Amino acid sequence: MPGTDSLRRTEETTAFEQALGQALAAPEIKEALRRTPDAPRPEHLRLQAHRERTALCATAAAEYETYARLRAEADTPAPGTTPTDSPTATASGGGLLPALAVLVPSLGAIAAVLFLAIGFGMRLVSAHRQFADELVYAGWLAAGIAAAATAADLAWLLATAARNRSTADSPSPATDATAPGSEVAQARAAWHLALLERGIVPFLLTRVQERETERPTGRPGYPAPEYGSPEYGRPEYGRHEYASPGYDSPEYSTTRSPR
Repeated sequence: MPGTDSLRRTEETTAFEQALGQALAAPEIKEALRRTPDAPRPEHLRLQAHRERTALCATAAAEYETYARLRAEADTPAPGTTPTDSPTATASGGGLLPALAVLVPSLGAIAAVLFLAIGFGMRLVSAHRQFADELVYAGWLAAGIAAAATAADLAWLLATAARNRSTADSPSPATDATAPGSEVAQARAAWHLALLERGIVPFLLTRVQERETERPTGRPGYPAPEYGSPEYGRPEYGRHEYASPGYDSPEYSTTRSPR
């Protein structure tokens, strides 16, 4: 599945970076780098490890499969339970009641203000006394309805907040799955350990040892003679054939050209 492959690549990238950092800081790697002349730099080792990331992650494939299976089992809801983000759960929290909880107090308050203002205004001008009293009565009734609806809304909000708080305090299966002592967490730790000990650390040690064995010891094909060996001197300079003839010798006189 594309989503599963993307999740695996993301998790492998994160785990690989963590394990590579731990491996480069491991005592055995530091000791190998210290005792090896011309050892590669940690940045060079990191680059080589990134080039072989797929092969190194494959060394812990079995542990990752176990971790992925346990995580999938922990994420699967138990039979008979409804996820909180399902359409059924969403519909149970919405609908007509929330709309009435908002509209009734606001409409009641507006009606109360209008009825009371018109009723008291008609009383002041002594016009239609009986109708003015009915408007005032209707205004007070609307005000009472608005107050009752507001109180009901507050009670409903408090009950909802208490229910949400109790739900948040209760551990969910996903939280239990990622707890430090859970099976999923233990499987994830085993996967990281296998990636570190079976993949990255042996790879880095091998690269350091290869650099040590490839270190040049001299000019290939041309071994330098030792200073005390007979071959080190140039024997032709010490041979008698190299001595030049004397000035009064016959060879010197025959080789001189006449002026």
